[in-house]
Amino acid sequence: MKYIKLSFLLVLLFISGCKMDLYRGLPQDEANQMLALLMLNNIDADAEVEQKTGTITLSIDKDKFINAVELLRQNGFPKDHYTSIEDLFPSGQLVTSPAQEKAKMNYFKEQQLERTLSSMKGVISARVSIADTVVENNSLEPIVKSASAYIKYSPEANLNNVESQIKSLIKNSVPQLEFANISLLLQAADYQYKPQEVVPEADHSSQDFVSEYRFAILGVLGFFLLLVFGRMWQVRRS
Repeated sequence: MKYIKLSFLLVLLFISGCKMDLYRGLPQDEANQMLALLMLNNIDADAEVEQKTGTITLSIDKDKFINAVELLRQNGFPKDHYTSIEDLFPSGQLVTSPAQEKAKMNYFKEQQLERTLSSMKGVISARVSIADTVVENNSLEPIVKSASAYIKYSPEANLNNVESQIKSLIKNSVPQLEFANISLLLQAADYQYKPQEVVPEADHSSQDFVSEYRFAILGVLGFFLLLVFGRMWQVRRS
């Protein structure tokens, strides 16, 4: 009996050893996008729903882990989670100072601009910073607003043609912000992973099956071998 239990344990180790977690705690819509992107690039992945939280866990073969992480990174996954207005100003919060309220509003505007810029075609990630500079000896305009933005984009997209539109978007989102006080840095991503093109080949379904389930096959073979040796050992002892 102990040989049978040991055999089952070995089978479980073989099967579980070929998969590893890629990302945990993903929202369902984002997990679906990541799963679709992996499948489009011939990288198989499994999605499992966490019962307590309702979030998704993506798991993948160990030999595909590096390519999967790099592919998702190139396409801006997993996405940044932005702060909502309810998080900044929760109900029942004590009254804060005007300076704190202003800092929170600037932070919220930065988050909203980052979300908007990240939704543009070709943008992988975006960062925005808004600053208030106090100008001395200037009673008419004691505070000057400035903004800076950093955008990483796909090399396949040409964002240089829309640089002025991006600055206009930032200017119109921040009151009293002048066009000249906006700095923008656009950087093309450095792709490390190159998707392999699928070349039509002859039918090798049997080879593909063996390659995909090699760990399970080895585990089953090991299970039967242990059964045989265990039976032989019991007969010999008896």
